[in-house]
Amino acid sequence: MMAAYMGQRIIDGFYEYDYVISKRSDLKAGIDAYLIFQGREDLITG
Repeated sequence: MMAAYMGQRIIDGFYEYDYVISKRSDLKAGIDAYLIFQGREDLITG
């Protein structure tokens, strides 16, 4: 649930992907899955 929330915030442009992953690396797999599911794998960097 937190990964989906953070993924949506990345999509909305509120957070940068690299910043979120540097602070919450435990959510990386979930955030990546959410971004891919939403068709925004272009936001996955680094």
